[in-house]
Amino acid sequence: MPVLHDLLPKIWNRKSYDLEDFFENSWSWNKVFDVDVKETEKLITIEADLPGFNKEDIHLEIDDYALTIKATRSTELEQRGEKYFKRERQFGSIERTIPLPTEVRTETSTAKYNDGVLKITLEKVNPTISHRKAISIE
Repeated sequence: MPVLHDLLPKIWNRKSYDLEDFFENSWSWNKVFDVDVKETEKLITIEADLPGFNKEDIHLEIDDYALTIKATRSTELEQRGEKYFKRERQFGSIERTIPLPTEVRTETSTAKYNDGVLKITLEKVNPTISHRKAISIE
């Protein structure tokens, strides 16, 4: 019969593998993707990293001062005649809403998806950059 102190290394090692898997396989845990938002005098440009998605699986919605990017993935790789040791499928959706600093024209907005990067260009209704002023802290 095993003694508790003999089992502890096995339990600890198993938990450390679970913890490593948690950080390495972020798809199932991390539902956010990276974006860059750039503002010029006339445009707002957004680049979103969405690798592994098909263009048809990405949907954009724009409303008052916000852009929402939604993407869904449903892939299952099947190999016939193989003996599986491990087989993985990816299902799920991710969504991110990006606040916009000003109102934009939806009729002239464009979006292109290439090599896992979605680039969105939005034209401002009133093309000016808001002037920010510093506030001193006492």
